[in-house]
Amino acid sequence: MVSVDTIRAYTYINIDINYLQQTKWRKWVCKNNTISYFKKYGALLFWYYPHGVLLIKFSVPKFFYGTNAMPFNLDHAGLLVKLVNQKIKMLFPNIPIKSFEDWICTEIHPFIHYSMANEKDKMIYLDCFKKMQYPRLKKRIFATGMQARNGSYALNIYSKYDEVKSRVTNKSYPASNEDIALLDGLKNVLRFEYQVKKAYLRRRYKNNRTIKDVLTKQFCKDLLLDAIKKAGLVNRFLYKDEVLKKIKNEFEKIKACNLIKFIIDLNETPLDFVNAKYPKKTRESYIRELKTKGINPIYLQEKVSRRMDFSILSKQCIILNYQFLYFLLLKLTSLIKWYLGYLIAAFIFIKYMTLPLVSNLLSFYLEDGG
Repeated sequence: MVSVDTIRAYTYINIDINYLQQTKWRKWVCKNNTISYFKKYGALLFWYYPHGVLLIKFSVPKFFYGTNAMPFNLDHAGLLVKLVNQKIKMLFPNIPIKSFEDWICTEIHPFIHYSMANEKDKMIYLDCFKKMQYPRLKKRIFATGMQARNGSYALNIYSKYDEVKSRVTNKSYPASNEDIALLDGLKNVLRFEYQVKKAYLRRRYKNNRTIKDVLTKQFCKDLLLDAIKKAGLVNRFLYKDEVLKKIKNEFEKIKACNLIKFIIDLNETPLDFVNAKYPKKTRESYIRELKTKGINPIYLQEKVSRRMDFSILSKQCIILNYQFLYFLLLKLTSLIKWYLGYLIAAFIFIKYMTLPLVSNLLSFYLEDGG
């Protein structure tokens, strides 16, 4: 299921600095001596800049479900907006602020979970992603994932299970109970996340950047498809013999021989060796020629149980397990109990306050002990 994790947006509003100080907003002084104020409010992080900008940043599934390991259903975007508006109203009860759906988005992280047949398949594909060349992006490789980024956007592909598991014992950024409840269901999952920044959104979408514009399935799906195209993942990963056969069929003998030597080095030798043996222009030229023929230069070096298919973007798949459903049921039950208690308390209060209206004033004071 196409979903979204982190989102950042802003609106214009003038807020009295004294009010922020009274409500315990913290002051932040940047290196250039610019002053701003921030406040963590549950899962929401607010920033205010004295020139009249209020900014919010938060993880959508973390705010909505209590964990960002579960994909947020974008069909519930309207409910999300209402919940955020309630939080804003509670934070600024006497200040009229524009509805969250009309705030301008400056960052959004759409993602999709790919469920592999088993953990071995997951690691085989993750190795392929690590070896790929990402044009105009700086690549960083981690034990359980990789990131390719520039100033406008970043592509993150990693094992969500290992990311959550590493936080179970992390005191500075611990995993929540909701994260742990989902852990078993994430074991064979690769997260494909596209972190789109302000420059990209401004350049490509100009004025169509409000929350109601970006928090839709179609918008997030278009962003992910753009990431797949940019990364060259339109061409599927094939086995070595399949790739060599395609090259021999598509190119003349000498050219095919050079390309085969190159991709074998690219797949089976360290990157430093490849960079030393082939100049940058040569590498880029070879990869470009292969892509024009629909050939992914990275191949699968081991057999997998099921091939990875990026057409899954058009399908609906949500990762749940019974433990997390049980947790949601408990949370819903506690919410209902709280709501019923609130109604009973409200009924008693109303009955007490309307008592003088249905009895004489003297009897009211006598009953009250006056």
